[in-house]
Amino acid sequence: MAARSSLSPLNRRRRGAPELALARHTVGNVLVVCPEKKMTPEAQALAMSVAADDEHEMVVVDLPVGVPITAWDSVAELLPRRRRGVRLILGGRSREATALTGQWLSERLGRTVVAPDGAIFPGVGGTLFVHSGRGSGWVRFRPGRPPEWEAKRFPRPSWDSGATDPLPTSSVGMADPIPGGVWIHAAARDAGSGEHWSRLVSGMPCQPDVLTVVLGCPGTPPLSLDDVSRFWRQLDDQVREKVRFVQYGPVRLPLGGTLGQALADLLGTRVVCYTGMPVGSTTTPDIYTVCADGGLGWHAFAREVGYLPRKDPAFRETPVLLSHRIPVGGVEQVAPAVYWYTPDAVLEVVQSGLWVRPPEGAQNAAAVRAEPPRADVNILAFDATDEKRAERMRLLAQDVLARLDPATRVRCQLVPASEVGRAEIRIAGPAQGELVAEAQPSGPSVGNSAVTDTVRLPVVKAEVRADTAGPAVVASPVAETPVDTGISLDTRTPADDVVATGAEAPSEPAPATATAPPEPAPAIAAAAPEPAPAIAAAPPEPAPTAAAVTTEPRPETGPVSAMTIRLESSPIPTVGEPPAPRPAGIAPTAPRPADTAPAAPEPPAPSATPAPEPAPEPAPEPVKAEDSRPEEPEEPAEPRLQPTPQPAASALVADHGLTEERAWLRRTLSRDFDTLSHSISRILSEHPGFQGSDGRSSADVLTDTVAVRLYLSERGEAIDQALRTGENGPHVPFSRCVVSGLTRLPSHRGATTFTASPTPQQWQLYEQRRLVTDWSFIHALTEPSSDQQGELDVLVWSMTARRTKLLEPGGADEVDNRVVFVPGTSFKILEMAEPGADGTQGRILLRELAESEVDEAGRVAARGSLDELAITSLRRCVERWSAAQPRGAVGESATRRFGWMPGLVQR
Repeated sequence: MAARSSLSPLNRRRRGAPELALARHTVGNVLVVCPEKKMTPEAQALAMSVAADDEHEMVVVDLPVGVPITAWDSVAELLPRRRRGVRLILGGRSREATALTGQWLSERLGRTVVAPDGAIFPGVGGTLFVHSGRGSGWVRFRPGRPPEWEAKRFPRPSWDSGATDPLPTSSVGMADPIPGGVWIHAAARDAGSGEHWSRLVSGMPCQPDVLTVVLGCPGTPPLSLDDVSRFWRQLDDQVREKVRFVQYGPVRLPLGGTLGQALADLLGTRVVCYTGMPVGSTTTPDIYTVCADGGLGWHAFAREVGYLPRKDPAFRETPVLLSHRIPVGGVEQVAPAVYWYTPDAVLEVVQSGLWVRPPEGAQNAAAVRAEPPRADVNILAFDATDEKRAERMRLLAQDVLARLDPATRVRCQLVPASEVGRAEIRIAGPAQGELVAEAQPSGPSVGNSAVTDTVRLPVVKAEVRADTAGPAVVASPVAETPVDTGISLDTRTPADDVVATGAEAPSEPAPATATAPPEPAPAIAAAAPEPAPAIAAAPPEPAPTAAAVTTEPRPETGPVSAMTIRLESSPIPTVGEPPAPRPAGIAPTAPRPADTAPAAPEPPAPSATPAPEPAPEPAPEPVKAEDSRPEEPEEPAEPRLQPTPQPAASALVADHGLTEERAWLRRTLSRDFDTLSHSISRILSEHPGFQGSDGRSSADVLTDTVAVRLYLSERGEAIDQALRTGENGPHVPFSRCVVSGLTRLPSHRGATTFTASPTPQQWQLYEQRRLVTDWSFIHALTEPSSDQQGELDVLVWSMTARRTKLLEPGGADEVDNRVVFVPGTSFKILEMAEPGADGTQGRILLRELAESEVDEAGRVAARGSLDELAITSLRRCVERWSAAQPRGAVGESATRRFGWMPGLVQR
């Protein structure tokens, strides 16, 4: 040991030992010992940023590696003579060397010395995190006593003992300590995970009383919840109360479940989740949403959300908002997360952003409050119960938007409250024709914990079977489709590739007939010169289906509307006519004469194949149907469940978009399209919300909207019939344009109804099931109509059926209060009551399902609270409707669009 020196640094330098000439400097809360005039920028920056230590003298020793041992004696002499202990910050030395130095200084000074046993990582707010594997941390050295491990972090948080050493949570999972808490992620070590670790170490604050548990890593396989439960098990009760979960990467959840609810159900206790990543202050950090690559999104208004396990008596579907930030300055809080804004409006903080609403009677409240935050978009919802209120609330929402800070404002989207919740439905395909078997990253709401799936709001491309006995879902992964966050909050339906094999090649749709002259003609039923088998004879490129509107009946040749052609993919002779007042369950063998009549300006179009002559008689049709499809001897006599269509036969919007389908529609139905374009353009100009913000051009929006108008006419009946067969044909591209157009229309959340007269076989099929999925469009009414007759009432609790009022065709095709469910919508059968012998009306109660409620095996998740809510609400509607006169008319030709039993091919 070197002899103690009584010389000052100046004297030592004069004696010729410049390499040992040390000096001390006070920088901030720290005493820095370094060679004279050689303080490194790193030491200075550390001294300026480190937190103050109330119990110890904070000393940064900034010496080059390899200095002689006598230098440490000089260090000891430069330290002030005080009773307090010393917290020594060293760098660039091995753990062994640091431990020896700490013990030596403790004995040399006769004081307690706390030194790091491992590498030091500076964190947010002056935190010093020591980590070099197991056992690393801050170690306390005292004279004459063995060293003692003290803490992992400085300043030491109250939960520090719960997150000290790396903990394997499975063969593929690891819980690594970080300054702000713990990071549970895939155990693989690579450059990517190292970068994310560094980001969490340097960017996430260490809060004194909050243990932040970060889950998942971007770009790695989804994290299993079992890894989380194993880590949770080793925490004591006091530490568990301080845990806040953050989703950083993909997490494997029960199908459609939210992270918070899944954790609460799995751990059997209340859990709290941040709505994003905490950054900034160690006491009240800001919360920013987390993007897919781990980057930060927008500054969230909601901070913490609490979840209770479903078995808890206090459980409710909507999680509790525990903390938030004030949305704008100068507003008074009148209730938790609710601020007075004007005498007729309040501003409420919700998970997804902000909500401008009236003080009472707000619209779609449960869905708005339950909507989870999105990393890329801050939702500013406004109440739109009626047109007058919507205009007022939109104006106030725009004022709120203008008051937000620029960084938040640029990520904000104004959305009617009625449209909020559709992001979940998009993932949960039923409402948008998207039923998911496997959600790639994401989702809200918890199902069966035994069924695992990836969290993170999704991508869905699936084919769902209506029967629950066999495999109910066949899914294939696709890329995530962004939700339109414009005024209409359009949810684009993910779908199957348009390009198919063999005879299903829609990439370049063919004209309806190979012999048709290039000049298009509006002839729908009068296209007799074109033989019906033209499509069946051209398997390589069958033309997609579309509906046409004629301006005048004339038998000139031209492109034949697909609506008038008997398709091999949609053998209408085997599909029964939809029940007018009451379906008999027996299919007609030929189309109605009216279906083949010449068309007038916007008349109902024929739904059957045109005969070789422009005459009402449909004689050639049965022959064509037999030639164009495999024989089905006795099977057509019985009703059956609708088959799940192959991707090329599905009406769901294809991944590559609808460019080819729209081009085909405009080319094949050119005259009909031109006829309607003027009136539809006027509607679009009067309702700017149609345009949305998903990048669709005005021409595309116009094409989709024209398709909806054509479909709502009587000629759309053939489209429904063809879709129920689950086979491919020209009806598919036309239907996809219709689906795209319907997503622009307002949604209806509430009770819908229509009448039906099911056969005993149909009733038996329903009695055997809890779930039905319909792959065609389903029509219903928001209020009963005296124009509908049937043995029983079918009442459906709707989540995203589309109101068609803006695009109703008028005349005999017009329907008041009509809503349309898109293909792929699933329904849960809640209650069935047969018609009484005394003429009492029967009843079937259905609830539209979200994707999160159907697992991979087609089983419906037990959501008793939602079922009870739907049943109660539907019964109240029945009571209200029975006490009032039916309102609204159903056009004569439109009555056949109602009465179909969802999910069945009815004979």
